[in-house]
Amino acid sequence: MSTMQLLDRIEKRRFVGREFLMWLWFEIELFDATLSTAAHGEFGLWIEGAFVLSAGKEATRIKGSQPASAREAKESVLRGKLPESAGLHLSWGEREMSFSIKAETLAIARLGLPTALDKADEAPLLLDDDKKAPPKKKRTSADRERSDADEEKSVRFAERMELAGEFEGLVETLYRDFLRLRLGPAWDKTVLPAINSWILGVDVDADAYAKARKRAL
Repeated sequence: MSTMQLLDRIEKRRFVGREFLMWLWFEIELFDATLSTAAHGEFGLWIEGAFVLSAGKEATRIKGSQPASAREAKESVLRGKLPESAGLHLSWGEREMSFSIKAETLAIARLGLPTALDKADEAPLLLDDDKKAPPKKKRTSADRERSDADEEKSVRFAERMELAGEFEGLVETLYRDFLRLRLGPAWDKTVLPAINSWILGVDVDADAYAKARKRAL
């Protein structure tokens, strides 16, 4: 495949990411910001910070704690705009993560990961031998300070990598669920009519939609 052919295929599929964000927005509102996957169980997910909808060169930018709930958001969709990017917050178990996603590339940016070592009151990790050493020696030894700092950085890095992997797995699962719906008969039969009704302000039966969604997946 030539470079031009590859670029052409990418360009023609940019809308898929916009539909993915549209679907997420719809499910977030329909299920009161509580979503789930078979692999991860329930988790909280909502749009916050910045929400951008666009069509061509025209864009609507909404900022705030709940930008997707603003009147301009659905009005923009009625004028032909689709989500371009969104700030999202994930609450999963004891984990709280914030990030932004750009629809056309599905690129993740500004991923904020929680780590125990980020807490101001968290004491440095020390070995048992360190705890038994005289306080004066721990305070004045440059080598010991460097060792503690290196260990703290290593633990922090490993923790953040683990959390990033868990986050990536959850987002990938959401996207796979979306693709199963988008490429199957449930999209035209159930999902798209529900999204259209929701945009128009018509009540959508969340329980009926959830059952149809579960069958499709």
